[in-house]
Amino acid sequence: MRPKLIAGMTATLLLVTLTACTGGTPTPTPSATPTPSPEPVVTGPLTCDELVPAELVATTLEGADGVPVEPVAAVNPSDAVDTVLLEGAGGLSCSWRVGSGMPDYSTPSDWAYLRVQVLPDAAGQWVPIDLGEAPSTDTRQIAGIEASVAAGDPGWMISAPVGDAWVVADVSAAGLTGSGSRFLGIDGRTMVDRVAAVSEAAYTTIAATDPARLELPTVALREGEAICNGGLDEQGIVAAEQLPADASTEYTMIDWTTAPFDGFEAAVRSAARVFNCDLEVDGMSLVRISTARGFAPLFDRLLGADVDTAFEPLALADAPDGTQAVVRRYDDGPASPVFLAVGETLYQVSGDGASAVAQAIVAQTY
Repeated sequence: MRPKLIAGMTATLLLVTLTACTGGTPTPTPSATPTPSPEPVVTGPLTCDELVPAELVATTLEGADGVPVEPVAAVNPSDAVDTVLLEGAGGLSCSWRVGSGMPDYSTPSDWAYLRVQVLPDAAGQWVPIDLGEAPSTDTRQIAGIEASVAAGDPGWMISAPVGDAWVVADVSAAGLTGSGSRFLGIDGRTMVDRVAAVSEAAYTTIAATDPARLELPTVALREGEAICNGGLDEQGIVAAEQLPADASTEYTMIDWTTAPFDGFEAAVRSAARVFNCDLEVDGMSLVRISTARGFAPLFDRLLGADVDTAFEPLALADAPDGTQAVVRRYDDGPASPVFLAVGETLYQVSGDGASAVAQAIVAQTY
């Protein structure tokens, strides 16, 4: 029994010795966990660079040759006025181009445009893409949203209600029905896939964006009635056309805020409170004046990249300071339309004698 006692005592002494040694070691002080810096708060209106990443824009517009492209911000001249109206009505219009500029749609070229448009507070007005005779029945689920899809001349389009907004994305290109576009050899379904990828990026961005950043500034929109008087007075417009004495004329007004509409363009014109003054002669439309009160400050948008190559300055007699006018010249086809800013109003004059009508508007305004 003695050996067991000695062994027990030895173990006890060892335990005491170890305890004494460890008891003298200072207890380490826990280090404070660093507080992560808060993410910077992004303010200001949503931008095009945020809406669709630059890499995706480039991928979407890459041609069948597979050569990487460097898109530039530019607007198709055919879309210039609609772009101005959308911006002035508080919307966001983003447009990029690759290839050479666009002198005319029918001219052989390698240009292509990607455009994304956002019209806030218009989801309740959304309708499928209009194909002319009937709306498109093709749809696709994108980011959980059922979107309307269309393909044909001049390209590919996807439209959908996203939150409170109406969003449209499209790709257009030269030569789709003629000499062959930069996308010749790429399956049409692939092009729709590309537009769908752009749409998904836009939908996701909008869903994650503070709604306050989608409240984009507007111009001073029209508040009064739509009336074809003042610079639009019928007498001066009819006189400018120099019609035969026996011609039968009818001058009518269409207010886009109350007229039925069939697509995104009409919804934009309604939001911009545009109205038309139409002159018919012997039952045939001769000239249309689209009027946007308050939009003259955005006239310089018609002089931006690509648009400036399609428009020429138009000189008007006795025009007051600040008046601006350009005309889009066509070698053939439709009559050359005039875009005119007088006072605070922007006019688009389309049809026969557009330049003479623009001069009459100036003369009747001042």
